[in-house]
Amino acid sequence: MLDIKFDITKFTNKLRGIQISAIPEAQKKSLYKFGFLNKKKLRQEMISGSGKFINPVPLTLASPLYKVVDENSMVFFIRSNLPKGNKPSKYLAPVEYITGGVNQAYETKFSYWLRNYSGLPALNNKYAIPAMDSSAVQKNQYGNMKASQYSAVKSGLERFATGAKKAKGNQYRYFAVPSKVGKSSSRISVSSKLGHGIYRVKGNTLGLLFTLSNKKPKVKQKFQFRGITAKHLNQKMNNIFTIELRKQLAQFK
Repeated sequence: MLDIKFDITKFTNKLRGIQISAIPEAQKKSLYKFGFLNKKKLRQEMISGSGKFINPVPLTLASPLYKVVDENSMVFFIRSNLPKGNKPSKYLAPVEYITGGVNQAYETKFSYWLRNYSGLPALNNKYAIPAMDSSAVQKNQYGNMKASQYSAVKSGLERFATGAKKAKGNQYRYFAVPSKVGKSSSRISVSSKLGHGIYRVKGNTLGLLFTLSNKKPKVKQKFQFRGITAKHLNQKMNNIFTIELRKQLAQFK
């Protein structure tokens, strides 16, 4: 959350009498207008700015929000009130520009489930990274793995963890290397020729879906949420407030 401040005294110190009553409304309208314009500015930064994102999804682009508290204050923030899925306020926090260095990447709900609730102890300290160059990965229009494939992998690994030897019908079977499952199940050995990862198989078709890392991925700090807002304030607010104050004073003529 970001608080911003703007000094209006240089615009209002010559106002007298009833003209003073124009100030609160001019301030409030200025904050709303600036908030709307700055939201568009932050969206554009994600698309084509110096810290642009790779194929950002609509939820990410729409995540910068603002709220006018009263005629004297407003706040900017990143959306967090989602009923399901990964919250923008969480996954954008590591990429917010602070020092220009790197942060540990946000751990997705799928990754957290895999390490803690998949029933595969060998994955407790592993981080799954989608193998985007693999033909087995199904991509959406933004170049990310489809949500439906995440769900399929989760269901498949749950079956694998219970020792299920076959998938239902003609479905893919999913497994992880390394893994630990029951003695009666079809196990994939750590000494397998396959590299560490999460795979799907059907017949003679084998596909890599995720690679597994022992270290949490890192991301570069590049989203200048605070810096751009402060810069935009200095560039635009004088003009915005001048126009809105004139509109309100015109009502007293």
